[in-house]
Amino acid sequence: MSAWLLRGATLVELDPPRVEQADLLIEGCRIVGRGVGLAAESVVDGRRLVVMPGLVNAHTHLYSALARGLPAPAVEDFGQALERIWWPLDRSLDHDGVAHSALVGVAEAALAGTTTLIDHHASPSAIAGSLDAVAAAYRRVGIRGALCYEVTDRNGPAGAAAGIDETLRGDPSHARHVEGLPVLVGLHASFTLEEHTLQVLAEGPSIPLHVHVAEGAGDVEDARRRGYRGVLHRLDHHCLLRPGSVLAHGVHLDHDEVALAQQRGCWLVHNPASNRNNRVGYAHPGRFGERVALGTDGIGSDMLAAFREAFLAAREHQHDLDLLALWNGGHRLASTMLGERLGTLQPGAAADFIALDHHAPTPLTADNVVGHLLFGFTAAQVRHVWCRGEPVVRDRRLCGVDWADVAHDARVAARALWERYESELA
Repeated sequence: MSAWLLRGATLVELDPPRVEQADLLIEGCRIVGRGVGLAAESVVDGRRLVVMPGLVNAHTHLYSALARGLPAPAVEDFGQALERIWWPLDRSLDHDGVAHSALVGVAEAALAGTTTLIDHHASPSAIAGSLDAVAAAYRRVGIRGALCYEVTDRNGPAGAAAGIDETLRGDPSHARHVEGLPVLVGLHASFTLEEHTLQVLAEGPSIPLHVHVAEGAGDVEDARRRGYRGVLHRLDHHCLLRPGSVLAHGVHLDHDEVALAQQRGCWLVHNPASNRNNRVGYAHPGRFGERVALGTDGIGSDMLAAFREAFLAAREHQHDLDLLALWNGGHRLASTMLGERLGTLQPGAAADFIALDHHAPTPLTADNVVGHLLFGFTAAQVRHVWCRGEPVVRDRRLCGVDWADVAHDARVAARALWERYESELA
């Protein structure tokens, strides 16, 4: 197993904050040495680079990657956005659209410095094999993450059953992996799920959920109409609120439900840009303490921009948000989910890290690194990306795929997808 050296880079970590100039020695998929004056036959000059752990997107929708510029109708609220934009779009995806949207989304994430993606997928007209197509995009680009298929009853009992089958793939007794990526139990919002479907899932393997919770007020109202105190109480009634579950949004969770989620060992993923776009409210993610992470909900692939968005949204709502907890939470969640040591540049950790062309005009220290993250570091500065010790992006170019070819093929697929979408709306 050959070793290589990243020499003299400015190493930035945030758990806890630390900034120093040093070498990194990588062997196989791990960092095996850190210090000054290390040696290896293969050397990458890092003396003008800022190096930090690869970024984590804890909740995204790769299937939305071809929606950019979609001729969608104007909507007045979140319910209309679901019914007039997102549900017709996911129904319009065929297997070709699934593959192209996943490849575009994963590639753009890697170019922006993300090395771990936790995806939430839906394609009701192309369910069987959809997770294989999404996993293939991860493999081609070279990053890691987790998958799920969105189980819902909004497309009828047959659609729900097909979603469960895509999740478990005929083996209801074990957790499933695709291309080495763990598959979570994906659920759409509680208001689109019937009691029978939740019970079927409860009787299956004890796999963590990846689920939208209380994104809109209607989700809470539906749970109460069904006789539950709230969305999480309904999931907990079916023994589905499992340790390690990923709860996306949580805007309208009350304090009792937050406490219940913490007691059950669940994570909240804050999606500030999406919440603002959908005008659903503010989640006050600080309520979850350190068990909180950051996602984009498919609104772009730029986690540095998402971090800035989280800061500005907190300021807007006069919320005292622990930014370091939000940043580090993604790495902790991903480390637990994937069984890897992520989010650090220390020996023994996974060799998932990024290098930025960031020539700071002011001092960069452990005391002010958050300020640089907010107002200095940008995705445009990402020059190199490594995952498992292998190059994913080199000199701002993807190593595993040709971006020009990917974009060309995606444009063809997008036109076909948009035509089917317009037919859905007609």
